[in-house]
Amino acid sequence: MDDQKPNTEDSPEEPLSSQVFGGQPSQTQPFMQTQVVYETKSSLPVVVGIFYAIYQILPILAGLAFLLGGAFFGGIGAEFDDSEATGIGAIMAGIGLFYLIVASVGIWSGVLIAQRKKLGVHIAWGTLGLGVALSLIVTTLLETTPDIFTMACNGICALFVGLPLMISSASQHME
Repeated sequence: MDDQKPNTEDSPEEPLSSQVFGGQPSQTQPFMQTQVVYETKSSLPVVVGIFYAIYQILPILAGLAFLLGGAFFGGIGAEFDDSEATGIGAIMAGIGLFYLIVASVGIWSGVLIAQRKKLGVHIAWGTLGLGVALSLIVTTLLETTPDIFTMACNGICALFVGLPLMISSASQHME
């Protein structure tokens, strides 16, 4: 038997990369495809920030009540030459003014949270802590029982404000 070579005229040998598959011409360089990934940001920080800013209406109302109550007691004390009533009125007005300042800072922190800033969450926690401290100071001055409702509301609100930092889909977009 003689060595038979395959007929090279019927099947020319070409390199594998230049073979034509499915009627498509081969290319020596592949296309460079740019992948664009659209990642949607969580809306949780925006919602929490807006709700926290709205929640600050309560301390603003409390501050106005203390401010007006202090002015009322101060006026009564000045009218009847009662220095004790005047002193109570001054303390109440000071506490009311402090409440208004804390509420203003709370609104600012709500705006920061809505802008996805971690600083806003920390400031909000600080204002909630100050709210509890002020509640304890007021109940001590008025010699009443501590306001458990305010403390519980501030604790729940602190957890709510911290949600953007606790949930990974939201916390990765916080600055």
